[in-house]
Amino acid sequence: MAIREEVRQIIFILEEEGFGALAGELLTEISLGREVEKEIPSDEHADGRVDVETVVIRTPIGEDEQLREAMNFIRMRLVQPVRAFAEAERIASELSDQHSVRIRFIDPEDRVEVEAISRRDVGDTSVADRLEALLERLPSMIEPPNVVGS
Repeated sequence: MAIREEVRQIIFILEEEGFGALAGELLTEISLGREVEKEIPSDEHADGRVDVETVVIRTPIGEDEQLREAMNFIRMRLVQPVRAFAEAERIASELSDQHSVRIRFIDPEDRVEVEAISRRDVGDTSVADRLEALLERLPSMIEPPNVVGS
């Protein structure tokens, strides 16, 4: 199935902004289609009973649904993790009875602290809010293809 121009533009933007792996994953997900569970007969018994097995199959994503699916994918992979990270810092601060607890990451190979994701206040969700607002504006930001003649 063809991938809509709007989705290709999103993939291009992700690549240009340094999110090449995410762009590739989005392209793969749209190309393969959505996962759907389907029940199929698996074993037939002598008494006539049939066991049913649930399998996961991929079904194509229609062109009219691809932009919405792409936005949901980006929301799931970018916005929700940022919100969860901010919430984790907020909860850690409450549990430790300290004013603010920063979650820090250590590179497992070099054993050095990785630069902080954000220097904002602990539990600040403003980055997630801005990402969410951008996603809401995205459909109107994407220009339709040029139509020659009329």
